[in-house]
Amino acid sequence: MNYYDFKITFNEIPQEISIVFSITGCGGKCFGCHSEFLHDRDNGNKLELDMYKSILSDNQSLATTVLFLGGEWEVDLIEYLKIAKKFGYKTALYTSSNYRDITFRLKYSLDYLKVGKYIDGLGGLESVLTNQKLIRLKPKRKDVTHLFWPQSKPK
Repeated sequence: MNYYDFKITFNEIPQEISIVFSITGCGGKCFGCHSEFLHDRDNGNKLELDMYKSILSDNQSLATTVLFLGGEWEVDLIEYLKIAKKFGYKTALYTSSNYRDITFRLKYSLDYLKVGKYIDGLGGLESVLTNQKLIRLKPKRKDVTHLFWPQSKPK
């Protein structure tokens, strides 16, 4: 599995601090994509297990969630999610796929799942018009997309 970079963010999963890994090789190719550099698998480097574990260990006191931007096509992804769980993290995946296209095995390994292609005229999760959904899978499946919308945020 190749990744472009990782960063710590406060806005990808509501009420969570996430270690975000940008996985290269995305086949979604959404028009208006803000991360076109992720389409080419060769733009990234191999996410070695030792380095991945080191990143998780180094950020345990800061982050609460490990998020993969893409990667559902990678056979290793579930193993990486299991490792994150062993470190005590929640897990998340952003994908342009539809909910029904994600395997049960992968959904079982996740706490959050963002689904839906980016459609330029509808916007991303922060738009009330968006076709995309952020679903909290545990403890019970619930659409939490509204938490990104301005009227849901404290003033």
